[in-house]
Amino acid sequence: MEINVPGLLRIKKDAMHKIGKYVKQCGYSRIALICGEGISQMFNTVLEISFASSDVKVLFEHTASSNNLDDAFSCAKKIPKAVQAVVAIGGGKAIDFSKYVALINQLPVFSVPTLISNDGFASPFSSMLVDGKRKTIKTRIPDAVVVDTAVIAKTPERFIHSGMGDLFCKLTSTADWKLAYKKNGELVNDFASTICVNSVNTFAYYPHKDIRDCSYLEIMISSLLMSGIAMEIAGSSRPASGAEHMISHAYDSLCASDSSIKPSIHGLQVGTASYVMSFLQGTSFESMKTIIAECGFVTFMEKEPLNKKSFLEAVRRAPEVKEDYYTILSEKDSYDRVCEFIETDDLAKKMIQG
Repeated sequence: MEINVPGLLRIKKDAMHKIGKYVKQCGYSRIALICGEGISQMFNTVLEISFASSDVKVLFEHTASSNNLDDAFSCAKKIPKAVQAVVAIGGGKAIDFSKYVALINQLPVFSVPTLISNDGFASPFSSMLVDGKRKTIKTRIPDAVVVDTAVIAKTPERFIHSGMGDLFCKLTSTADWKLAYKKNGELVNDFASTICVNSVNTFAYYPHKDIRDCSYLEIMISSLLMSGIAMEIAGSSRPASGAEHMISHAYDSLCASDSSIKPSIHGLQVGTASYVMSFLQGTSFESMKTIIAECGFVTFMEKEPLNKKSFLEAVRRAPEVKEDYYTILSEKDSYDRVCEFIETDDLAKKMIQG
């Protein structure tokens, strides 16, 4: 089995200023630059100086305003043959878009996230819109990951807490994976599972929990990156995605079809759902309770809670999101237990209201 991992990792303050140096260090000098909306303007001077000082030429530039698969395919066909690598700068949509473009053209991709709201910046999968529906498709794991912690430290706190939610949910996703083995004999890659659990523990036990501190962010980003590598090892999203992700996808669908429901963002939804799922699973509930309280996730979610009625409907619909995907929600009476839990648990009542 062939396993690919990023060959270059730079998670440090002011890393954005050296992106040209890192591209050249990897042996490339002609690139396609794909940025999220507003990103090229925000970092225009920094990027121009960085590329020019390393003699890196931008032969193609594109703004990824969506993660629509057809748009990404169209962009891929416009990449000049002389391009040696794709440099993706922006949030999750831009990086998912770029990984698909790189896959089509069989080019290496540099992932330079300006947000860490989920683990997509280091995963071998892309969340794309296909015929109007969100689908997770296999693309390629980034060949290089460059994260400027000074940039991340300035982003709105909801995105940082979203990244936290998409990190500690690995406790429930790996538990679901093991449950699927017990019930259906689905093969579990123990190494990938262990990587995910250890990445959560590394984040949870770091003593100085300040979301504006670059050292804390470096730990968090490194942990999210290990989740991406675990998916590459497993050859699927199983180690990082269980019932909590299915609930989030169902919640997204409800928000899209009903304008009265206030949408949230992926990591906040999966983080909240993972706490509830940890209660059902019973294996990591006490650990999860401690983690989400100490890292400030509950305090933040109390300010931006999920809608109770919509959350429960998402739980009810979640098993339909993926066919033949066994999770704790496949167990009898799971829905009824969730309903009772969010009415009685103090932390759940703070994060899920209405």
